[in-house]
Amino acid sequence: MIDVIYAESNTEHQPGFVYEQYAPHDWWLLIQTHCKAFFEINGETIIIPPHAAILYPPDSTFRYGAVEDENYSDDWVRFLTDENFIINGSIPLNTPFNTLENLYISELFLLIAGESFYTNKYKELSIQFLFRVLFNKLKESLSTESGNLLENSLMQLRLNIQANPGAPWNVTQMAKFLYISPRHLQKLYQKQFGLSCMSDVINNRIEFAKNLLKDTNMSIIQISIQCGYSSAEHFSRQFKKHTGLSPKKYREANK
Repeated sequence: MIDVIYAESNTEHQPGFVYEQYAPHDWWLLIQTHCKAFFEINGETIIIPPHAAILYPPDSTFRYGAVEDENYSDDWVRFLTDENFIINGSIPLNTPFNTLENLYISELFLLIAGESFYTNKYKELSIQFLFRVLFNKLKESLSTESGNLLENSLMQLRLNIQANPGAPWNVTQMAKFLYISPRHLQKLYQKQFGLSCMSDVINNRIEFAKNLLKDTNMSIIQISIQCGYSSAEHFSRQFKKHTGLSPKKYREANK
């Protein structure tokens, strides 16, 4: 059984829109965003890009809405259910993820809204079928590498660090890349890759410096700048700490 309480497609809200729920409730809420939006997840406020979905189960608390002075738009359906294909964990709860075929998914929200509004002979059966298609499409999104927003963004961040180790990386800048707080970034990065984000930056800088010392005639000062260090002294200290050799000794040993 699926009992739709209310559903809308392409709902537009004014800048500053915020919706929150902290009181106990027996309904589910499924959302697909069409814009950048903020969500409170496990006590952390994160900003997610457009075309993401999130499923809230009964009695969950949540807060989401527009980012700063931007408009907010989404598809959403509030409903009651005892269907196994929804409650058995086929898609994660309280976790945003990218949606593929977001326009098609939006059309499904629209059809569900239409069926729930009118009293038709096969209304319940039609809603059941539409929800099955909707959840199948959401599962298809999760089956791709781009399904998990944070994991995908973390991997992209790490690839950017590896490709540009000499960039002026800092935790605040990296957190903005993921639209999360610096504290949340450091926790996620450590869990995902087994080291802190700045340790990863330093490791990549040292590897980059090794290649430059071996394969070029650049001076130590030039290499330190190329690797993102503000001074050759700082670069030399960090290089020796990680390799056991000064940049000059390393170059001599690897000629």
